[in-house]
Amino acid sequence: HQHYTEGLISIQEMADLCNISEDYFRKLFKGFYGISPIKYINDLKISRAKELLSTNFYTVSQVCELSGFSDISYFSREFKKATGVCPLKYK
Repeated sequence: HQHYTEGLISIQEMADLCNISEDYFRKLFKGFYGISPIKYINDLKISRAKELLSTNFYTVSQVCELSGFSDISYFSREFKKATGVCPLKYK
């Protein structure tokens, strides 16, 4: 939760931190949270993006970066998938 905006977090890195295989990590994670690790991280990022957009202090590009996404088109796609509207309309 503390580092999800600091760049790409690989599933392998998280599995290594737990000293388990990547496949087993995915299985445990999905069993515990009900979603994949990537979906969980993206949901955190989208939640942060919604907070930032609602302030009207940042551009969509800045929100993309501040919420931990490195690609604006991927951010826009994921944001629209999660909220039903593009980031600019949400703003």
